[in-house]
Amino acid sequence: MRWDDASAGKPIVADVMVTPVVTVTPDTLVGTARRLLRGARIRHLPVLEGSLLVGIVSDRDLREAGSEAVPVRDVMTRPVFILSPDTPLRTAARIFTQYRFGAMPALEGRELVGIVSVVDVLLALGEGQGRPPWAVAALPVDTKGVM
Repeated sequence: MRWDDASAGKPIVADVMVTPVVTVTPDTLVGTARRLLRGARIRHLPVLEGSLLVGIVSDRDLREAGSEAVPVRDVMTRPVFILSPDTPLRTAARIFTQYRFGAMPALEGRELVGIVSVVDVLLALGEGQGRPPWAVAALPVDTKGVM
């Protein structure tokens, strides 16, 4: 189904967000977070304290940390701009452009339900197709002992 089909409606964040989301805790060490990013082939990790989103950390944040023994809490970005799964993709694209974010978590209420990157949004809007193949995490990630 094409998004520009009159019966399809407008594309929304839920159409392209990646699930499940790989996350870390504030106490996760930078070295562990770097390994998670490489293993999952991603560039952003939401930071959860229990089930509450408290920050986000990017590959750039981790590279600039200096030491792998530093906790993520010391390098994460907060507050976190979030999207709803129902946010229109064009609105998400404007937010990404205006604030120069690389990714934003998608929350339903307080529950983290996905993450979407600027690349996901721009590719989806450019292609105008249904749910892209990258919207489902393709690589299993071992998170035992990470949190």
